[in-house]
Amino acid sequence: MNTAQEEKFAACYEKLRDVMQMDYSLACNVFRCFQEFVEENLETEIEIDSAVELPPNASFGASVKIDGEINFILGVLAEKKIFHQIAERYEHFQLDSLEEDFDAISELLNVVTGHLIVKIANTFGIEEDLEPPRFGQTEKIFGVIKISVNIGTFYLYIGQEEIF
Repeated sequence: MNTAQEEKFAACYEKLRDVMQMDYSLACNVFRCFQEFVEENLETEIEIDSAVELPPNASFGASVKIDGEINFILGVLAEKKIFHQIAERYEHFQLDSLEEDFDAISELLNVVTGHLIVKIANTFGIEEDLEPPRFGQTEKIFGVIKISVNIGTFYLYIGQEEIF
């Protein structure tokens, strides 16, 4: 993460501190791991826009909870069209249903959080567990990080409350 990205993430963290409820360095590492994985697997650069409330039209998403001594939920949400495009980009083939989109984004999050729990184990000596992904269309309003990539805008949730 470059200096400008770090500053944008720090501003988002400050605005979303009550949502994240975690140490800054941990939140920053979660974001870095997510960023590295997504940039490599979606072949696009991530640009942090700002911390915002999830727009009502960006309610399609998936999340995975890391459970243990360090608990948090990582989620990706977007408008249906962008959600589908992210899913297809990740899978590298055409997807024909919303269920396939949910499966693809759930898989993406499973892999990212799998990498995270390995890093947490190596750094802190703590073994964490992953809960099964949750997905769907949320009706809740909560704080997220607005992210821009070359196919559009999506929203990253790092927090403590279940969103689905």
